[in-house]
Amino acid sequence: MHESIKDRQVMEIYQKLLERIRESTDHKLFDNMFSGDSFELKSLDNGHALFVADSESNAAMIRSAFSTMITNDLNEITESKYTIEITDRFSYAKRKDAVEQADTKFFQNCHISSTYTFENFVTGPCNKDAYLASLFAVENPGKSNPIFLYSKSGLGKTHLLQAIGNSYKSKHPDSRVLFITTDDFVSEFVRFIKGNKGSENLKDFFSTVDILLVDDIQFLAGKEDTQVMFFNVFNLLVSQGKQIVITSDRSPVELKGLQDRLVSRFSGGLSIGITNPDKDTLVEILKMKIKANNLKVEFFEPQVLDYLAFNYSKNVRELEGAFTKLLFALTIHKPEGKITLQFTKSVFEDDEVRRLQSGKIDIGKIISEVAQYYSLTESQLKSKVRTSQIALARQIAMYLSRTILNLPYQEIGRQFGKDHTTVLANVQKIDKNMNSDPTLKKAVKELTDDIKKAS
Repeated sequence: MHESIKDRQVMEIYQKLLERIRESTDHKLFDNMFSGDSFELKSLDNGHALFVADSESNAAMIRSAFSTMITNDLNEITESKYTIEITDRFSYAKRKDAVEQADTKFFQNCHISSTYTFENFVTGPCNKDAYLASLFAVENPGKSNPIFLYSKSGLGKTHLLQAIGNSYKSKHPDSRVLFITTDDFVSEFVRFIKGNKGSENLKDFFSTVDILLVDDIQFLAGKEDTQVMFFNVFNLLVSQGKQIVITSDRSPVELKGLQDRLVSRFSGGLSIGITNPDKDTLVEILKMKIKANNLKVEFFEPQVLDYLAFNYSKNVRELEGAFTKLLFALTIHKPEGKITLQFTKSVFEDDEVRRLQSGKIDIGKIISEVAQYYSLTESQLKSKVRTSQIALARQIAMYLSRTILNLPYQEIGRQFGKDHTTVLANVQKIDKNMNSDPTLKKAVKELTDDIKKAS
């Protein structure tokens, strides 16, 4: 990775660069545009080279005619790879002022928690791509903009976002990493405007940010003026080669209430979804939580972890809540020997009772209702027959087993003789197709109502 280069080294590199430019440029043009204070290399920092021209017109001309040559020559001289930015002296001065004021003006309550790291993030089929994309943001900032992570709540988006910040800051201690929620951005924008300060100054502040991490961008919906500012900030950071990572509860194309140009920008980067964790991933998360609490995994019967992963699999947050409840019970009751399944069930007895009281719905009931709805037999739904009607009914039964009972994909797969990846694909297919198929959506709703009424 690139590190900051000191002023003396910057000057030495710049002199070598000027010699190359002089050799390949008309002398009068060189004297007018590059000699003296007309053009300066201000910094080489984290793979980013900042040049300042004496006027906006000079900066524009150099960007247009010489940026490729400057980039190639600079990379040859340093034997590194830099992205370059060419600005004018006035803009640079404004940016410098923004840097000096940044520590006291903006987002003072926004901090990254050191708790969230890549090391304590458990990966599985549900989130591996998102994890790798997050690593890529740290190792190759600005190469893919934005990186857009989306999922339902509680599946690890915020953990990854803050892990990016912690990792980047560890590698580049002098960098400015900003982690904010969308509500933070909205609040800061409103506060700043009400303070009768020009909104351009807020934009200038973002020019000091090296990596921007924004959580829950869906909450920008309907806020037109704030969207305009965010659009400008987004374009500014991208033009400077800075990394932006955004999270949402849905993919870019599914966002509602956002300007088309924002959705277009978000869709133009790397978009990756996180799906519900499978049982193996949930068990690994539990093992990590056990170790983090200075306990031994062997202290728990394997069936205990299976029980928690099976019954609290809606998301990671729900699983963590259940585990915290179990830890509290251990502190209070101090059972001897291993933590048994029997003891664990006693801790969650109230949950078991609520589940029973909510109705005796099981996967058999769902299969029966779906088969009846489509005039099929239960055997046909569980068979390997792939005619369109049977395949659709089978997919709906899998979808309802997941959404109503929240069963793990492996358990659903066992009922249909399928592996968990097939079940996951079928559940996602129904979920997606309901958005564009009113008939399918109506069938799923009617079946859901019938199943719940029959319980």
